[in-house]
Amino acid sequence: MWRYANASVRGTSHEKSEAPCQDYSLCRVIQSSNDHEVLIAVVSDGAGSASHSEIGSELACSLFVDEITSYLNTGSSIHRLDREFYEEWVIRFQNEVKVRAEAMGLSSREFACTFLSVVIDDSCAVFAQIGDGAIVTNSPEEEDEYNWQFWPQQGEYENTTYFLTQTNATEMLQFSLLSGRVCSEIALFTDGIQRLALHYQSQSAHNPFFRPFFAALRDQQEAESDKFTNSLRAFLESDKVNSRTDDDKSLILATSRKVTPPGEKSS
Repeated sequence: MWRYANASVRGTSHEKSEAPCQDYSLCRVIQSSNDHEVLIAVVSDGAGSASHSEIGSELACSLFVDEITSYLNTGSSIHRLDREFYEEWVIRFQNEVKVRAEAMGLSSREFACTFLSVVIDDSCAVFAQIGDGAIVTNSPEEEDEYNWQFWPQQGEYENTTYFLTQTNATEMLQFSLLSGRVCSEIALFTDGIQRLALHYQSQSAHNPFFRPFFAALRDQQEAESDKFTNSLRAFLESDKVNSRTDDDKSLILATSRKVTPPGEKSS
């Protein structure tokens, strides 16, 4: 059973300017038609220079979850979620943004946002990303060791990246489909915490950041715990984190790893 939590919080810079949180995150578990439990997780970071990026990030997350849910409800398999499916989804997202932008007298650029997603069951995992932030998973062999799926994308200039609304977004799409039991623990996060969660010098995931979160999450009895989610939100809003970054922050954590009784070997 997947246990999961997600939180998106406003950074101190946006608090001072009374701007909205431009991050958004969603996580859902559904039963597919073949009775597999499927985890769908997606985060999006609205561009700070875009006037309505908070709308773009929320739209990206909600549209993706809705479309994947509808896709799986038709009986289709995760194994058929190929790169072409994701490229077509990007175009559909851009068309939806264009309609909203024209209605508001704006350009699509004002809804710019990143996109990171995972769709996974016990037989397959699909990862996709446009922009910075990262997706981190544990190793099936070494379950307390964590690795990133895609390194955060950097644009042409320092502190820039790529967005879903760009005309070349499908070219920037990073995509991976892996068969088998790929992992039992997953984290997705926006660039607000990537320097806490990633070690830049070695280009690796920072294991001490993830291990306490997942150790606590494994102990949760229900799929989604308000107590754990509130604790996650409190961490992201803490002085310890805000002293390192003033940006908006999103973090999704999910585990299907079994709790190991003392004295027994992890499985």
